[in-house]
Amino acid sequence: MFYRIRQFVQAFFPLIHPNELLWARQILPPRANSLFLKQSKAEQRHALTVAQSLLPYQTALSSSEYQDLITAALLHDCGKSLVKVRLWQRVFIVLMQQMPGSIWTFLQKGPSLIAAPLNMAEHHAHWGSSLAQTIGLNPRTCKLIYEHHTPTTKLGQLLYKTDNEH
Repeated sequence: MFYRIRQFVQAFFPLIHPNELLWARQILPPRANSLFLKQSKAEQRHALTVAQSLLPYQTALSSSEYQDLITAALLHDCGKSLVKVRLWQRVFIVLMQQMPGSIWTFLQKGPSLIAAPLNMAEHHAHWGSSLAQTIGLNPRTCKLIYEHHTPTTKLGQLLYKTDNEH
C-alpha cells in the first residue's frame, strides 16, 4: 500500500536532478538519449531510479552485460512515450492489474479513453523494443526491454525484480 502511495507521489511530482540527466546521457549510447528524453518526466524518474538501483551489480557482471542492463533499465518503458496517458489513467491501469484478464480484454475494446492506456500497458514493452531496435541498439538490450515483464534470462530477471521494487 505505502509502495503505491509513494509511486503516486513520485509520478505526480517527478524530481530529477540535472546531474542525473547528465549521468544518463553519459551511460546511454548517443542515439538512445532521445528515446530517454521522449519519456514523460515520471517515466524518466522511474527509469533513473531503476538504473541507479542496479549500480551494485556492476562488479558482478561483464562490462557488456552491465552496459546492456543499465541501458535497458533507462529505456525499459520508452514504448509508453507513444501514447499520451494521464495520471488518472495510470492509476486505472494499476487497479485493473488486479482484475481478471477477461475484464481487461473487454475494456480494451471500449472507448479510447479507457482502451488506450490498457493497450499501452500491454504493448509498451514490444513498442519500446522496436524503438530500441530502430535506433540500432544491440539485440540483448532490445530483448531486455521486450521481456522486462516476462524475463527469460538472468539479466532480464534482475531488471524485472528491480523494476517491480520501484
